[in-house]
Amino acid sequence: MQAQIIVNELNRSINCLNQQDIDNFVKKVESHKRIFVYGMGRSGLMLKAFAMRLMQLGFIAYVVGETTTPAVQKGDLLIVASASGETGTVNLTVESALKQGVAVASITSTPSSTLGKLQSPDLVVESGTKFTTSQVSVQPLGSLFEQMLLIMFDTIILIISDKQSNANEHMANKHASLE
Repeated sequence: MQAQIIVNELNRSINCLNQQDIDNFVKKVESHKRIFVYGMGRSGLMLKAFAMRLMQLGFIAYVVGETTTPAVQKGDLLIVASASGETGTVNLTVESALKQGVAVASITSTPSSTLGKLQSPDLVVESGTKFTTSQVSVQPLGSLFEQMLLIMFDTIILIISDKQSNANEHMANKHASLE
């Protein structure tokens, strides 16, 4: 069954993650007052989901490119994800953030990419990209990368929420109510 193949790929990829890298990512998030996220395509969707959960946990979180997103300032954190590390707008956004003194956290499956050269990746995911055929995944394009983003982001949210009392209740109070 194809679903089992996907679950097996996710298990292999999860086992390649370094807990210390996840913990360092959590510390980076927790040490910044405002967090901005940016990515394209399905990676961008996973980053938007992460920004929503961060907001529900009480962080000030923005999605780059949205009409209500303010200018970045020193002390802010930009989180980006690109499996290939060659997404032009992601790399331009990182360059701009670095020039403005903004901290950057990057996630990629290609540490030797342009993105990896701009900013040493905080998290590296073994997966395919839109440019390469993966030896670790039979799924098309960057599917495994995008699935791993959601799992990693939910893991980070769980780690942070475990430190707060009544986190689920507080998050529920910040959940969208105009539905």
